[in-house]
Amino acid sequence: MKILNLEKQTIPFPELSNTRKRVLKENYQKLNDFLRNFNNKENQPLISIVLPVYNEQNIIYSVLNNLPKNELIEIIVVDDHSSDNSVKEIEKIRNEKQIRLIKHKRNKGYGGAIKTGVKAAKGKVIITMDSDGQHSPLDILSLVKPVFEGEADFAIGSRYLGANYYDLPLVTRLGEAILEKVLQILFNIKIMNNQNGFRAFNKKIVPLFDDTKYQGFTFATELILKTSLYGYKIKECPIKLYHRQFGSSKVNLITLTLDLLSCISIHYVKKIKMLLFKSKNSEFRRNA
Repeated sequence: MKILNLEKQTIPFPELSNTRKRVLKENYQKLNDFLRNFNNKENQPLISIVLPVYNEQNIIYSVLNNLPKNELIEIIVVDDHSSDNSVKEIEKIRNEKQIRLIKHKRNKGYGGAIKTGVKAAKGKVIITMDSDGQHSPLDILSLVKPVFEGEADFAIGSRYLGANYYDLPLVTRLGEAILEKVLQILFNIKIMNNQNGFRAFNKKIVPLFDDTKYQGFTFATELILKTSLYGYKIKECPIKLYHRQFGSSKVNLITLTLDLLSCISIHYVKKIKMLLFKSKNSEFRRNA
């Protein structure tokens, strides 16, 4: 596993200075030029950006303010029944960015919020990104490009291929390294940053979301396993990950570990069954 030891930095664009506005404009112009090659004139967005939000009142306005504004891009925010002023902060910028706001009447967890947003999305390519300011919207083109060009059905952002601007806890590094090897051995999948919430995927894989078992952070790994088992192409792409400026991680390591073990076991059994079923079908065709 490749670890990048870079200087600590906060979120990429906490305030929109003139220099930062110029950087955003230049980057988004490249994204807009790229999307024009795929515009089919159906008056539908090409990209849907889905952000699950839970108690991010201090940063959500800046995160939304930094997102691209384009008629080919829709922004969907799913508030997972926040108990702070997150919704008020979203409302401040909702009209300016033409944001679709969906509010849960009860907390459904990370995976539940993602599923709500994905099912409402109209874009041909759907992006999910975290709302805590650790992801840079400047990496959107890096993620959607392989999906639009048919190189991947599911693109996952990786700080190990890109850059990590804060010191990862040792337990996080170790956990990801172990999980990487387990997935590689059992499923022949090599994903270094499998828990990353910054991803892009073709809308055709949305049906895989319907019967996901895990609603918490294990949802990210379950989606990778399901995508792989059904034969879709997965690619890890370089992104930048920044220091979280406000709040703290909502991950419970014990719960996550137990859920991951359960998830891997369930899908490994499913893989064996699929292989056996395929083998029986092949034998039947040979003897027919």
